[in-house]
Amino acid sequence: MLATLSPAQAQQAPSASVQGSVAQAAAAHLVSQHTGKIGAAAVKSVQATANLNLRSNPSTSGKKLALIPKGTKLTVGSTKPGWSQVRYAGKTGWASSAYLRAVPKNTSKAIKRGDLGKSTVALKLRRQASTTSKALATVPNAGIYTVNKVSAGFSQITSRGKTGWVQSKYLKVVAKKPGREIYIDKKYTSNRAGLTDRYWTKVSGSDLHESVKGKIRIGDIPRNSVVYRDKKMEKTAGSVKGWIFVRTQGMSGWMKTSQLARKSTATTKPGKYSVKTVLGQKNGKIPERMLVAIGWDKEKTLIAAPALKDLNRLNTAFKKKFGHNLDIDLAYRTRATQDAYWVELGPYVAARPGTSNHGWGTAIDVPETYNYSFRGKYHKWLKANSKKFNWVHRKILEEGSPYAEAWHFDYVGK
Repeated sequence: MLATLSPAQAQQAPSASVQGSVAQAAAAHLVSQHTGKIGAAAVKSVQATANLNLRSNPSTSGKKLALIPKGTKLTVGSTKPGWSQVRYAGKTGWASSAYLRAVPKNTSKAIKRGDLGKSTVALKLRRQASTTSKALATVPNAGIYTVNKVSAGFSQITSRGKTGWVQSKYLKVVAKKPGREIYIDKKYTSNRAGLTDRYWTKVSGSDLHESVKGKIRIGDIPRNSVVYRDKKMEKTAGSVKGWIFVRTQGMSGWMKTSQLARKSTATTKPGKYSVKTVLGQKNGKIPERMLVAIGWDKEKTLIAAPALKDLNRLNTAFKKKFGHNLDIDLAYRTRATQDAYWVELGPYVAARPGTSNHGWGTAIDVPETYNYSFRGKYHKWLKANSKKFNWVHRKILEEGSPYAEAWHFDYVGK
């Protein structure tokens, strides 16, 4: 309601009822930083949350000196219960604290040489320290890079072998402490990413954190999901007892060792559930009892139970042709994982959360390697034969489409 006051309504603000509630809350103003409202504590910078009257006295009966537009930033001189003294348009007066919110202080540090900088938006990597200089590449949002040099508001970084300049104001300093956030600046090939130190989750709803005890990237990883420890990156970030840096669900982060085991306990039998039953569940929230492990897959990747039998048949034919099993990269994907993909990769790579067949466990991704690419022998064979086993590569994913994915196949069986 406060955010939509018209100038006419603001002429009356605050009403007697609002003023009464503010007076009752005056004692709570000392903790007002938790709510964002201005209080008796010495908060200096504030912003109007509505069109607001500036009055001569801290009272609704005080003379109106001016109308402060919504969004105006102000400096508080002093406070009285429910009111703040501010200066606007050359006039000093009083405004209702109920319509003012504290503006957080900018605590970000100026980036300097040797710092780790995290991009807050996608950035152009330029040849010279200028916005008119030629763009060499695009630096993704949330990438973390070492700053080689700084010059005139720009920072020099290296991304995927290219060294150039980005605007420093879009880099946030990452503290160099053990268990910090790590960014893998490499092209994606597979969840495994060449790692061999394998674990599985032993807790339902396991968590993948950005940093040790930091923000959770994915918070609903099912029991028996494969996890790979990345000791090299863990050493780079700084080891922390009880935590390891891992690769799982196609993403990297930190996990508690208490949530991990060395063996998968998931069944490899197709089970009794039908595709109709699975599709009747919420996308990305399939009960663990409806998920099974792919037995011939070293990673024991989880998939919807009714899709396993035909995948086994497809693998038998593939193995007969090429002498080894299919390489499965990813299959079932939780809702939180889909959300993270959507934010990180965007709509041309990730399906809108809640719509992906991965969310029902009825899709597989093979590795993003040459043999599985559009020109690779494995993809060509799968394209020609997978339909016999109720697995298809959809037309919208064909080469030339903005959504092209050689690696993705969907289950269409019953």
